[in-house]
Amino acid sequence: WGYGYRRFTIGYTLNSILFSSQYWINDPFYYRLPEVYGPYRWVRYYNDALLVDIDTGEVVDTIYDIFW
Repeated sequence: WGYGYRRFTIGYTLNSILFSSQYWINDPFYYRLPEVYGPYRWVRYYNDALLVDIDTGEVVDTIYDIFW
């Protein structure tokens, strides 16, 4: 990963510091993101929204530049 922005893709496994609860998007509906259940959480990473399996750290879906 290194430091600074990197565009993550589906299948990449994140370091746990990048998907800690402080980065969770608690109201995905507000951003028009689909609701998720189980071990999945939408996570804000710079201007991107990443759907992450918080058990494994795997990126399951990505929406780039959603916060512009």
